[in-house]
Amino acid sequence: MGSQFYWLGKSNGARVYNMLNIAFAGLVFLILLYSLAFSGTSHPIPALLTDKTGIVPPSKGLSQAFSLIVRGDISSALAANEHSIRIFTFFVSQLVLRIALILTIGFGLIRSSYKLSVLGITDIVISALLFGICFYPLIAYTINMLVV
Repeated sequence: MGSQFYWLGKSNGARVYNMLNIAFAGLVFLILLYSLAFSGTSHPIPALLTDKTGIVPPSKGLSQAFSLIVRGDISSALAANEHSIRIFTFFVSQLVLRIALILTIGFGLIRSSYKLSVLGITDIVISALLFGICFYPLIAYTINMLVV
């Protein structure tokens, strides 16, 4: 293990994988920054489905809930959206995972293309499972809306 850090890794596969990790970490960071920037009902993204149809989906209130979570008000966040903690958990865990992968690849701890492939597949499986668990209420709602 060298002390040299390569943001995008040394091999082409590592570069692509780390670029994806950096992009996803940046997106999650922007979501958290958005949550810090706005509070209460001052969010600029409206609940279009509810406004246009009167239907209240399980995603209603997530922006407000995320803002409350980053400020430490968990009970109010759950009142704003009962699924907020599990969805917020997905984003935070992905941010931590992306940072860990960026550092692992950047410091060259994964050197062979085989190990990088195994790491990538493991990442995909874990992230997909976590997504399914955390977003299940929203996924089930969407499927029910499409079936009915």
